[in-house]
Amino acid sequence: MSDFLSGTGSERATPSGAPVIALPRGGRSESPDFPAARHVQAHWNALRGARLCPERAEIDPKPLAHCLDVMFVAELVAPRVARLRLTGQQLGDLLGMDPRGMPLSVFLSAEARDELGEALDQVAKGARAVLPLRSDQGLRQPALDGVLVLLPLTDTKGQITRILGVLETHGPAGRAPRRFRLTAPAQTARDTGPAIAVERAPHIPARPMPGGRPARPVLRVIQGGRV
Repeated sequence: MSDFLSGTGSERATPSGAPVIALPRGGRSESPDFPAARHVQAHWNALRGARLCPERAEIDPKPLAHCLDVMFVAELVAPRVARLRLTGQQLGDLLGMDPRGMPLSVFLSAEARDELGEALDQVAKGARAVLPLRSDQGLRQPALDGVLVLLPLTDTKGQITRILGVLETHGPAGRAPRRFRLTAPAQTARDTGPAIAVERAPHIPARPMPGGRPARPVLRVIQGGRV
């Protein structure tokens, strides 16, 4: 099964003859494993079948029970803006309060919010997005690596109005609130036809700017198929 978080690094053909674009693999030490993110993506992909995305009403919490504490459902309320409607316990632990009703951007640092807005804009058009995250070490705040996964959902009219999301991190949250920056460009993929699929989004380090400071990550759109 192809997804954003597993794959190889070359182009090959499937048994049906359809080409699969396999993007470069990041090293395991550079790309921590996020099992909940993998499981939710696989469940979402199974629900949608040949469609662009499943309906909100199709999401059944039972198969996702062990992932619920890192999951959320957000509503697309304006261009590039998503408001949290349902949230797992970990999101409250990271923020130090109940985040329901707040914009999703509350978890990101100011410099990362433009990239989040671009990702939300693509998700509203049917793309799936993965944002690799890091919260830097601070007073009683251990460094945290994480991933933010955004998967589109339709309403009963077939319009994309909701997002099924995962915010999964490694290690204790420490003192709240925690804010995250992007550690690599956001990766998005969408279906352009049955013959193309994206097997893996690469780990891309931030490019240095003059003076030794890393460049801000920017959104990259990968034209591809199922994730």
